[in-house]
Formats: sequence, C-alpha cells, structure tokens
Amino acid sequence: MKKLFILLMILAAICFVTVWIYQTRRLKRNAQASISKGQVVINWGLIILFVIGLVGTFVAPDGKTTGTVQHQSATEHASTKISKAQSSSTTAKAASSAASSSQSGSSSSSSSSSSSSSQLQVDFPTDVSLNKTGDATVSFKAPANTQFEIKDSNNNVVTTLNGNAQGADQTYNFKKPGKYHVTAHNGDQTIDKDLTVRGISQ
Repeated sequence: MKKLFILLMILAAICFVTVWIYQTRRLKRNAQASISKGQVVINWGLIILFVIGLVGTFVAPDGKTTGTVQHQSATEHASTKISKAQSSSTTAKAASSAASSSQSGSSSSSSSSSSSSSQLQVDFPTDVSLNKTGDATVSFKAPANTQFEIKDSNNNVVTTLNGNAQGADQTYNFKKPGKYHVTAHNGDQTIDKDLTVRGISQ
C-alpha cells in the first residue's frame, strides 16, 4: 500500500513538472496567451495527487510491519491454544488429585471416627459458681477405674481423684474461684478439659 502512494506521488510530480515546463514555454512564445481553466484544474489536480501520495507515504502501514503484526497475531493465537491445552491438562490433573485427596480424606475420616468412638468419654460441668456457703460441688462421670487430676491456673495439683471399679461418679468440692485444668486417665487413654469456677453469685 505504501508503494502505491510513493508511485502516485512520483507520477504526479513528473506530470506537474512536464505541464509546468510546457506552459512556461508557451507563455514565452506568446506573451499574450492566457492560461485556460482546464490547465488550472490540471495543475491543482496534480498538486492534490502529489499531496495525497506524500501523506499516504507516511500514513500507510508498511508491508513488513503488517507481516510482522500478522505473524505476531498468529504466534499469540498458537500460544493461546497451547496455554488452553496446558490448562485443560492441569485441570484434569487437579481433579484427579482432588479425587484422590477426597478418597484419602474419607478413609482418614472413617479411621478418625473409629478412633474418636474409642476415645475416653468423661462428663462434668465446665462452668460452675460458688454457692452462698462458698462451695461448688462438681460431679465427674467416667468409666470405671478413671483417674482425675485437677490443677489450678498456676499448674499446681489441687487434688487427684482415683477411680473405682464400679464406675461410680466422683465428686470434688471447690472452694476457690478460678480457672482449673482437669486431666482424666484410664489406661493409655487421656483427655483434657478446662473448668471455670466463678465467685459467689449475687
């Protein structure tokens, strides 16, 4: 496209120079000769064509540039296809990995459930208040031969309750408000819980 504008500019320049030389010689031969409207139109037409060619030379895209742009576009298109293919492959791998993780999680969950079902089960209130006489009696329910160790907030052992073979409830009478930590032992099973004793309620 740029070459066409250059060719147009050259042809317009040649024609304009040729017409100008012809008109100049004609005026020299006959000083009284006048320039006709047709010649004026031709002159201006050639000038306009020259200007169009000149402007087009700078404005029109170069063939090399267009080819480069098309090549870059084709390359980007191919890269996009490759990226999509890689993305699909990655997604498939991720889905496969997620499925494996899900199965692993299920088996882990089932084993966790069986483990928790065999965990030591104890029951006692974890938030109590001293009564008007300054006492708070807490009853600890647990399987037979379960031992309870009660510590205060300074990690000092307050008392130890030894379990019995009958599995009867064990009780302890708290006298001081504060945070306590209760640890239950039964064979190789252990469970920890916190217990809060609040002051005398008004």
